[in-house]
Formats: sequence, C-alpha cells, structure tokens
Amino acid sequence: ILLKDYLNDGGRYTGVDIHRPSIRWCAKNIGERHPNFRFEHIDVKNRAFNPKGTNAAEDYVFPFEAQTFDVILLKSVFTHMRPVEVENYLGEVSRLLNRDGRCLATFFILNDEQARLATQGKQKLQFNFGEGAWRYVYEQRAESAVAYEESYVLDLLRKHGLVLQDRIYYGTWTGRSDGLSFQDMLVLRKG
Repeated sequence: ILLKDYLNDGGRYTGVDIHRPSIRWCAKNIGERHPNFRFEHIDVKNRAFNPKGTNAAEDYVFPFEAQTFDVILLKSVFTHMRPVEVENYLGEVSRLLNRDGRCLATFFILNDEQARLATQGKQKLQFNFGEGAWRYVYEQRAESAVAYEESYVLDLLRKHGLVLQDRIYYGTWTGRSDGLSFQDMLVLRKG
C-alpha cells in the first residue's frame, strides 16, 4: 500500500502469495485502482498456510523472466519454509534479480548471541524441535515458525551467487534491544 504513491507509471509491482484471500483483497483494493500493481496467487504447498497446494516449494519456478526485478521482498517467507524450499527460493532470487537488484529477506537466525540470550530467558520464540541447520517452534507444524543456523544461510547465499549488502540486521525476537524489526533482516545482492 505504501508503494502506490512511490512508484510512477514506469514502475511496476508484482505481488505473489500462497494465501489466496490476501491476493484477492490486494487485487481488488489496490490492483483495480493502480494498473501498475499486479497480484498473483501461486499455489505452492505449505503445511501451515496452504496444505492443499499443488506445487512443491522445493522445485517451484516463479513465472517471471530472469533478471527482471530491481527489488525482491521476502518478508516472513523463509521463516515458514523447510531447508530444501529455502534453497530453491534463494536460487530463484538469484535468477530473478537484475545485476543491480536487491532482495530484502527475513529469517530467524540462530547463532552464538541468540543462544546466549536464549539461556538468559530473553528469547520470545523457542525453537526446540528439529536438528541440523534448522529448528522449529511447533513439533507437529514445523512451518509455523522456522529458524536457521547463520552459517547455513550464509553458505546457501554463496552457493546461489548472493552476498549480504551490508550485515545481518538482527531482530528483537531474540531479546535484543537494538533490533529494527521482530525478524532478522538480510539485504542481498548478486555477488
């Protein structure tokens, strides 16, 4: 909604989501008034938010031409996905970003500082289930809230030719007082 007054007629916005009611609302309330805003439902399966989806996230190809996006925003997407799904989406980000493009993606990042704050009882979410590079809050519904080891995320970025624009902006979910947002934010570009 905030971008409707920012983009001129030469700018375009394409919003995609697995939640069909949200796409319908945006198309009706934004897209009908602003022809340079388009909204598309992608029927990607997610056990928490689209359990009957027909496409698997781990091999989904977004229906857009390569290198055509200046900005990609993935807010509260990777925090609801399994590792193979995150890896595929990061590959798609790399494919879709143009040479000077940027991606803002949010995560729940696990690292030494987060672990220290968790032992002090400051953490707002408890990622007690899972093993390896990822953890989740709810044993029976992993996709409700997923966290990843920082080193795993950085390795995936390198694998797909992406780098951090600056640093990780850690969120307040861990109990940090200096967070910009609840979730951790990464600004990515092609490396």
